[in-house]
Amino acid sequence: MDYMCGFVGFNFEDIILAKKMCDVIAHRGPDGEGYYANTNVTLGHRRLSIIDLQKGGQPIFNEDGSIVVVYNGEIYNFQDLRLDLEKRGHQFSTDSDTEVIVHTYEEYGYECVQYFNGMFAFALYDQNKDLLFLARDRLGIKPLHYTCLDDGRILFGSEIKALLQYKQVKREMDPQSLHYILNLRYIPGERTMFRRIKRLLPGHSMIVKSGEMTIIPYYQLTYRAEDHSEDYYIKTTRKLLEESVRRHLISDVPVGIMLSGGIDSSSIVALASTMVDEPIQTFCMGFGNENDENSDAQRIADHFGTDHHSLIVSDNLLKDYPKMIWYADEPKRNLYPYYISEVVSKHVKTVLGGLGGDELFGGYVFKYNFVKKIESIRNRTMYETRKQMAEIADRMIHYQTRYGDNVDDLNLDYLETIRNIQSNTDLYLITQTLDKVFTNEYLEKIYGPEMLKRRLDAIRDIYLPIFNDEKPFIDQLQIADTRMKLADDFLLVDDRMNMAHSLESRVPFLDTHLVDFAFRIPSEMKLQDPNGKHILKMAMKDILPDFVLKKEKQGFASSSYTMYLRGGRDLAQQILSDGCLTREKYISQDYVDSVLHTLPNPRLDLHYTALWNLMVSELWYRIFIESECNTPNITIDRLL
Repeated sequence: MDYMCGFVGFNFEDIILAKKMCDVIAHRGPDGEGYYANTNVTLGHRRLSIIDLQKGGQPIFNEDGSIVVVYNGEIYNFQDLRLDLEKRGHQFSTDSDTEVIVHTYEEYGYECVQYFNGMFAFALYDQNKDLLFLARDRLGIKPLHYTCLDDGRILFGSEIKALLQYKQVKREMDPQSLHYILNLRYIPGERTMFRRIKRLLPGHSMIVKSGEMTIIPYYQLTYRAEDHSEDYYIKTTRKLLEESVRRHLISDVPVGIMLSGGIDSSSIVALASTMVDEPIQTFCMGFGNENDENSDAQRIADHFGTDHHSLIVSDNLLKDYPKMIWYADEPKRNLYPYYISEVVSKHVKTVLGGLGGDELFGGYVFKYNFVKKIESIRNRTMYETRKQMAEIADRMIHYQTRYGDNVDDLNLDYLETIRNIQSNTDLYLITQTLDKVFTNEYLEKIYGPEMLKRRLDAIRDIYLPIFNDEKPFIDQLQIADTRMKLADDFLLVDDRMNMAHSLESRVPFLDTHLVDFAFRIPSEMKLQDPNGKHILKMAMKDILPDFVLKKEKQGFASSSYTMYLRGGRDLAQQILSDGCLTREKYISQDYVDSVLHTLPNPRLDLHYTALWNLMVSELWYRIFIESECNTPNITIDRLL
């Protein structure tokens, strides 16, 4: 696991810039650094030593030095690939997975990415062809950002703040991304909060040659349900998950497991416990409220005899938001994993987690049961009737948002359901129970002139490539959750908060073979259990205790209203009343004042959701645009 950066179109002397880019993200690789430079291309690398501690430093070259790579991630099938490559005549000088990338490219060219089972972002320079080849893993577990300047120069790196070390990269906020953050709490697709900086999409590669940049998609997740017996799906799921956990345990340093007490992380603990000789170290975090999972995690830890560590987070979240946002590069709210990562990093350098289990095996039961009801209504209702219902609902929403009090409880979910019942794409938006998508009428209250005058893409447009009304909506829903929400929200947070503490995070559920297989299991088979994940539960029933198999799905967060009472109101009054976003006329000062000057009311959770999104966006703006901070040592007081 390492950090990489680089650029094209600079002079050899600009290796000094590469060092600055690496230094600002030294937390991703504190164990060493290395550089490569010629007259046009420069590569930089910081190392977090996980495999081949002695010889695995980067950059790494092929036999004659004509191909060089820097890389962030892990290739879990590197040992099998190496055996095959050695049979084909390739000679290795290290035992690292990094060197496998070089020789696989030698053998298969751009198609090398099709052979890798793992998480990765790499930059490979081919001297003979004078080209740079960059690639990101299939599901976006590892990050890769880039920017193309007007003079033709290209910079790239694992985190955005590295690119900002070059002063010609302008720190300009992207209003469209602010629009996404306020509605979804994450930025889907290739955009970032910076107008000129993009993400290389998951499952994509990039070729830079002769000043031209070409982006190539090499993988796209799709749903192809097959017709097999339930027993076949159960046995194959168990086999593939066992193989994945075994691969993810490969390391030359201690490995731990994030344990929530749910079936996903409990399954990983159960399987891993059969594969190691010593007790596994497990870790869990809670907020000290009734829906914490610490007690369930402790029961699992006791059952499998793990060396367990629990953490209760108190009220530091608001105080620590600035440094967490700095690490995240984005205005995020769900950054609480920062605290448990800090604890974990004191015990191990690599940790496994259960991310991806919900998306692969149907874990979002509230959402999916809602979808079933909607599908039933749509199937019973003629198109013309649905159209009339939508028109009526649209007028009702317009009336209520136009003439209702600025801070009145809008409670529009039911009307939204009726209005959007025609389209799978629109229906997806109202299934986002944690990420409120606001109506245009409501956004007109929040946005200032700088937002209202722009032609902002509708939220729905980002999902259009995924949804097709000719396919089962429940299948499309799982694809959208995996390709968008998982990649651009959950995995981003997981990567940034773990790497803030130089901790490698691994996700066994996102193993290449397991993912492909999970999206061949019919959705109705996954959802036979009212609490979801039927196939996974049956696959693990012989090794997991009953209380895990029967446990209901529960969230892990406090409500916007609760957080507002715990200090959010004070923070909002400090930073939003006369904030950058209102001064620059992106956000309406009248809206902010109307919410802050009204007594707290649990019925107004819609407004507190909007307010939290505005607060983290304001903090991001002050950190990256106004202050140009290059260090995580940021306090609220410093930003005021």
